[in-house]
Amino acid sequence: MQANLKEALVVRVTGSEVRVDTQDGERVSCVLRGRLRKEDKGVRVVAGDLVQVMPPRQGGDAWTIQSLKPRSSRLSRFVERDSSERVIVANVERLYVVASLRTPPIHYDFVDRVLVSAQWGGVSAAVVLNKTDLVSQEEIDGFDALYRSCGYTVLPTSVLAGEGLEVLTAELGTGVYAFVGASGVGKSALVMSIDPGLDLKLGEIGGKTGRGRHTTTFSQLYRFGRGYLADTPGIQTFGYPGSEPAELADCFPEFETYAQSCRFLTCTHSHEPDCGVKRALEAGDVRATRHTSYLNILAEVEARAKRSGR
Repeated sequence: MQANLKEALVVRVTGSEVRVDTQDGERVSCVLRGRLRKEDKGVRVVAGDLVQVMPPRQGGDAWTIQSLKPRSSRLSRFVERDSSERVIVANVERLYVVASLRTPPIHYDFVDRVLVSAQWGGVSAAVVLNKTDLVSQEEIDGFDALYRSCGYTVLPTSVLAGEGLEVLTAELGTGVYAFVGASGVGKSALVMSIDPGLDLKLGEIGGKTGRGRHTTTFSQLYRFGRGYLADTPGIQTFGYPGSEPAELADCFPEFETYAQSCRFLTCTHSHEPDCGVKRALEAGDVRATRHTSYLNILAEVEARAKRSGR
């Protein structure tokens, strides 16, 4: 029986329906074995998961998902309703956070929240600065310097001017890719410029609140160049999914060197004296927008801990 198992990639999960692309290039609908379900919370698999599937043994049978392979990464968010992590997409090769400096103006807190969630889930992330035709080179350089100092690649693009698209396209291989952007930053136009054959109306997320425009609740993968694009409807916020302050600090890569000189091992880099991160902030080595984002998320993590009695 094991010889009949096929490797497959989950491309869509909605309700009890799971669609996969098999190693043979077939797209089929599957049912889940009982142990792959969470009690009262639907299925455990998400788009991007790698699974083993069993073909039907008889004409009336369905394909079945037999097992779920370990995830190399996951993009997830915190769900206030049940105080838990919700995985959105698994095994993401690269996440691109699309931003603009003007029209709409930049919301650093939103960009940082997405980057932190990616870092926490082991997802490699980059920042795409779109609409560069609307701003000066000095502004572009300043934004570039900010996020490169944090260890992120910055890719300037302009769909209108056709600039930077070749560089971005060259980064895309055969994996699963996700693009996230606040409303109006041009994410839809950007991905359609990269792959004009993409039959998709991508929704965007409100920059100030992080609230999505989608009304459906499933994630889906679309063929995109040589790989797949993750469309993630149903995202209402990019709430940081972790629960420990120390884990949050680890999601700000630029803190690492300076945190080693903090007086206290449990320093939260917020109120403690003799904090290496705050000294770096005063010296300009840690950027103020990043530290502000950190403090905002930290307050949420601490409030969750208080509510749960930890």
